[in-house]
Parts: sequence; C-alpha cells; structure tokens
Amino acid sequence: MCRRARHLVALLLAAMLAVGSCHVAAQPALDDLLARASAMTAAGRHAEAYALLSAEEDTHIGELGYDYALGRAALSAGRPDRATIAFARVLAIDPRHAGALIDTGRAYLALGNRAQAEVAFASLLALDPPPAIRAQLLVYLGEARAGQKAGFAVRGYLSIAAGASSNVNQAPGQGGIFVPGLQGVVQLADQNIRKGDSFASLGGGIEVAKSLRGRLSLIGSGEFIARANAHESEFDVGGGAGGVGLAWAGEQYLVRGQVQILRNTLGGNASRDVKALSLDISETAMPAPGAFGVLFGFLHMGSYRHPPEELKVYDADFVSGGAGLTTRFDEKSTVSVALVAGYDQDKGGNPSGDRTGIGGRIAGERILGPKLRVAAIATLARSRYSAFDAIFLTERKDTRGDLELILRYDLAPKLEARFGAWRSVQDSNISIYEYRRTDWWVGLWKGFD
Repeated sequence: MCRRARHLVALLLAAMLAVGSCHVAAQPALDDLLARASAMTAAGRHAEAYALLSAEEDTHIGELGYDYALGRAALSAGRPDRATIAFARVLAIDPRHAGALIDTGRAYLALGNRAQAEVAFASLLALDPPPAIRAQLLVYLGEARAGQKAGFAVRGYLSIAAGASSNVNQAPGQGGIFVPGLQGVVQLADQNIRKGDSFASLGGGIEVAKSLRGRLSLIGSGEFIARANAHESEFDVGGGAGGVGLAWAGEQYLVRGQVQILRNTLGGNASRDVKALSLDISETAMPAPGAFGVLFGFLHMGSYRHPPEELKVYDADFVSGGAGLTTRFDEKSTVSVALVAGYDQDKGGNPSGDRTGIGGRIAGERILGPKLRVAAIATLARSRYSAFDAIFLTERKDTRGDLELILRYDLAPKLEARFGAWRSVQDSNISIYEYRRTDWWVGLWKGFD
C-alpha cells in the first residue's frame, strides 16, 4: 500500500476512534520512542528527531501522541508539508487539540499559505482560550496578516454582569477588635465592618499584535472594568490597564516583554497606581492527553503608589515571579498548576513593614458538552511581614485562599452566557485583617476580532 493510501486509511480510522472506538493503550516502546525524540528536540537536533519518528510511522500511525510528536518534529525540521498531514490525523481524533490547531497554522505559514494560516489561528482565537495560548495566537495571527494592508491581529471583548457580594468592602465581620497594645477592645468605624450588597459591572478589553520582522512582533493591550454597588457606592470599584511590548515566537518558546500600567479606583476616585515591567515565557506546544505538560514562567517588577494621602502608607516596590505547567488529562480536561513567590518593599511607612509571600495556583477547564464548559481557579497564598507591630504586639502573618467557578454556555459564535461564583477567605494573626467574602454573578460575554 502506498504511503498516501496509508495516510488516508489512518485518517478514516482516527475519525472512527473519535466517535466511539476504544483507544489503544500506549506501549512502552512508544513511550521510549517519544522520550528519545523529546531529548533530541531539547538538544536542538530537530532533523534527527524527525528521522527517528518518521522511521516508525508504519507502526504508530494514527496514535494521537505519536502523530502530534511527529508533526512537531517535522515542523521544527523544516518539513511543514509533512507536519500538516500528521496534525490532520491528530485533529481527526481530537478536533479541539489546541497544540495541533496552533501548529497547523504555523505549518501553513511556513508553506507560505497565509490565508489558511489566518483561518486556523482566528478559529481557535474565537474559542476564547486561556491567556498564554491567546498570546501565542495573536502573535501568529499578526504574522499571517503581515502582508495585508493593516497587518494587525486584533482581539477584543465586552462583558456585562450582575450579582451580589457578602462583603463589598472586604472587611472583618465583627465591630470590636481586641488590641493587645492598648489592653482593650477598639470599636471599628462603620465603613470598616463587613457590608453586603448587590452590584452591576461592565468590562472590556483589546489585544493587538503586529508582525515586525522575522519572529519579532509588536504587542499591546488595554482593559477596563467598572463595578457599581446598589447601595454602598463608596465601595464602587473600577480600573484601567494598558501595556505595550515585544514578543518573539520561536520554534519551541514564546517570549514576551512589556511595560504595563494600571489604575484602580474606589468610590469613583483614584486609589492605586501600578507601574511594572513584565517578562514571561511559555512553550508553544500543547500536551497530548496523558503527557507531562508544557512549561511556562514569568517575572514582574514595579511599584504600587496610592494617590490618596491616607493610603500612601501602603506604597511599595515589588517583584514577583513564578513557574508552572499546563497538562491535559484527556481530550476534554486541561489543568494548569503554578508556584508563585513575591516580595514587597515598604515605601510608605506601613506598620507591618515589608512583605514576603509564597503561594500556588491551580486552574482547570472541563468540556461538559458541545456548548457547555466549566472553569475553576483555586489559589492559596501565605504572607509574612517584617516589622513588629507595636499596637498588636506581633509580626503580621496572613493566609488567603480563593476559589472561583465559571460556567460558560455558547449562545452564538463569540457570544457566551456565564455564571460565576467566588469565595475568598483571609486568616491573619491580627484580626483586623481577617475577612470572609462570597460573590456570585450572571452575565454575557461578547468577543470581537
């Protein structure tokens, strides 16, 4: 049987597997083969990795993990024509395989077929993927459109929501706080005691990428949110953020460096300004189900400044960084795990002093049906402060945990109905910093490009 016929048969078999056949368990020989190819790729020996994998095509053709690895190796070895065939077999089994979708577009770019590359990137971007994947898609889409008059890749969104919060001011529930330094109970002002309220919110954002030369692109973004409470207007919150920088898209990694600014508002007045430099790097592949995962990392540094005189005590310079991986348990579940650490250097005379923090985040998404998805984000962070607080006679220590759930239903292309719930708990050895908060909301999200 000729090679072309074998490919056709493999595609038909893969399609049958996708609608009900049982998956054949990966054999140890395949695991060893993929591990050897991965080691060659990591060492930059792309042609050798492709030769190793292609020699076993008759044995493993139609197996998702093998086909994706073969396609990646072919693309890195300068064989985009062979890569598109391998990726087509992957997508026959898993039509939503993000890595194969992205790499199919990259292969079309390498072949000079910008129109098909644009379709591939735009269709995946329309699914509103996670931020790291979205950043890759915008850069590649900008490259696909480089020869057009505008040459920009643009993605935007608008969202509206309404809901309720048990603690809009993120304050302790009790009015009386025992203060060891005063040997007595101090009654908090009414505005510093927990207040519940309903709210409405409006948000939006835009991301832009323009190919400059080779693998380099100009990137930019802007975002805003406004949230108004029904009764507690002094705790209305809002903000606007913007960033501009450069992105480099390599064979294995996407690197982005940006200058970012942000302003928060409270009760309609400016409450905090943030200026930062950010650097992040992520692997361009997405893992096949059961694979170890792909790595990412980031580093941010900058400053917090508070325009109101009474808030300047919280001014600080900061640095934070983290690393993690994204993996897939099966065709419908994606999970991302990260460890984060940070340091805030007090610049305003905070009685708690400098802050050192460490934490973790786990985020996941599960496809429940053709139009229904659920996402969850859980974080846990611990903070220790450097100064001895003369009023509370201790060094402050906080532990904060957050859990957010979002149910997403596709009403139409680029239009989603969303339901969300958020629970936040902060414990502290200084009771004035403790709080409990539960929010829920319903809303609409609309994407644009």
